[in-house]
Amino acid sequence: MKQVVYTDPPVPSGCDKDDPFRYGWRYVRRVHPDGTTVIDQIPLTFEDLLYPEEDDFVVQEPVHTRDFIYCHSTLEAFYAAEPSVVVLGDCRVDWGVAGVRPLGPNILVLCDVRQWLRRATYHLAEEGGRPVLVIEIVSPSTRPHDLRAKRQLYYRVGVQKYVLVDRGPQNRDPVRLIGYQRGPRGWRRLRPDVQGRLDLAPVGMVLGSADDRPWLYDAVTGVRAPDRTEWQHVLTATETRAQAAETRAQAAETRAQEEMQARAALEARVQALEAQLRRQQGAQ
Repeated sequence: MKQVVYTDPPVPSGCDKDDPFRYGWRYVRRVHPDGTTVIDQIPLTFEDLLYPEEDDFVVQEPVHTRDFIYCHSTLEAFYAAEPSVVVLGDCRVDWGVAGVRPLGPNILVLCDVRQWLRRATYHLAEEGGRPVLVIEIVSPSTRPHDLRAKRQLYYRVGVQKYVLVDRGPQNRDPVRLIGYQRGPRGWRRLRPDVQGRLDLAPVGMVLGSADDRPWLYDAVTGVRAPDRTEWQHVLTATETRAQAAETRAQAAETRAQEEMQARAALEARVQALEAQLRRQQGAQ
């Protein structure tokens, strides 16, 4: 039986010496001549956050995860019936542009997709699509990349709108929405509407903030998309109403059956009395 050994190799340059796994890690498999498989847990560097590999594990704060899940799941549900629109979440993307390595946007909306192969890396040249929107949920570890390097790279690969959900360098500031619209020579800052919301067109939603968190609204109806907790409350309330209606229906059916049985018993009693009366009259 071949042996598998997990190791902790030396910390590579670019990592925090006191907390080398603060950004995250990846596993690298090596096979020795004797057949022993060695799996190294390699800490991620700051550059790795910009250029991820498949199966990287990146450490994120709970508020980042909450905002990411909400925005990604809402956009995914919004376009669920349109197969030519794909909403990717934390997926490595090979843009097919010379000089630009694969990036891992938090959320990427692609239109005119030919065929989504659902692999760990999306290959734009092979699967098709126009990158119309990127949303980055900014965290302290990625903030320099999100504000500078990624903004330049996303312009080079043809992204139409770039939006950041930012809480400052330590992730402790009130949430701020920063948006950019692609122009002929560079990004142009998106102006929020009177409600402080950013138009995500051609995506059919707008992005706003309330209660110190981002929210997505239908661009036509203005209705805010609920989060998972709100959906759960709706589902629970719906199930409760359905159960109550079913209970009432069962109770009504039971009462109807009892009334039918009572009527049948009464009719049988009346018939028995009538028969008894006829017998008595015949005896006389």
